Amino acid sequence: MFLFRNKLAVICILFFFSACKKETISLSYTELNTGVDTRIRSIYFQNETTGFVCGGEKIQSGIILKTSDGGINWQQVYSSSLAIRDITFVTDSLGFACGDSLLILKTTDGGNSWNKMNLPYTPVNVVPFTSIQFRDAQHGNVCGGENWEKGITMRTTDAGSWWENECFYNTEVSESYFVNDTVGYIAANGAVYKATADVHINNLLSLSGDFFTSVYFTSPDEGFVCGYDGGIYKTSNAGATWKQVRKDNTAFTARTHFNKIRFSGTEKGFAVGSNGAVFYSSDSGESWKQSDNFPDENILSVFILNTTTAFASGDGGKLYRISF
Repeated sequence: MFLFRNKLAVICILFFFSACKKETISLSYTELNTGVDTRIRSIYFQNETTGFVCGGEKIQSGIILKTSDGGINWQQVYSSSLAIRDITFVTDSLGFACGDSLLILKTTDGGNSWNKMNLPYTPVNVVPFTSIQFRDAQHGNVCGGENWEKGITMRTTDAGSWWENECFYNTEVSESYFVNDTVGYIAANGAVYKATADVHINNLLSLSGDFFTSVYFTSPDEGFVCGYDGGIYKTSNAGATWKQVRKDNTAFTARTHFNKIRFSGTEKGFAVGSNGAVFYSSDSGESWKQSDNFPDENILSVFILNTTTAFASGDGGKLYRISF
């Protein structure tokens, strides 16, 4: 009987580890020297040579760096006492960035200089802006929040001369992504919202239960969100229903807190997060494999340049060029 119980225990242990076995992939990457040791929170490359990163520490420091040689050398083009949390470009010359204390910046000379944009009024929640998106020179969205319960989203249709304000008084907002000028999705603490042309926050979608940190759509119908609890979710019908394509953290696995999800086209995507988490999908987000060779550190953002090259950033000025 004792021998039988021991054999049974061994079988159970083997079954347990087999069930917990992760699918992994070894991605090729090169670490780039940014010359700074602060958090790199966002990345934007206009082409293979010209790129930008931004970052800093909350209410302490903020920077924007520019490269003209593919990331070999970096020049600081903006500094502040406010952390810069996201950056985007509409054209090679026109770009925007956002950061702490409702900060919005604009450049018209290719990122060589940046000027603060003044809001026409002071919103109720003075929080960090964490996400900014401009689909053209006129139409843009910005959102943010803090402390799990304070959030804000704003949008402009006139290049930022006026911003429409929609405050979230009881939930932090992480990121918004608009597929066109009238329809967008907002990732927040405990919920995902859908916005329309008439009402910025129109629908509370069926997806709930996580602190959703990032949202991205590859088409008007197909999109993804990821969360603090390690889940990745996919919709194929414009948010009407969702399925979980990467399970939440469990008590028996290393915890992953996702920070950003992005795709190249409709098939290849990355989701990045804590503890060196770099997950890759090559089948339109149906399955995900974790890269097993990244340093054990917080990966804050990912930017996909083309079908073979991506960039990931993290704490301590870390920036990686990834080949896939």
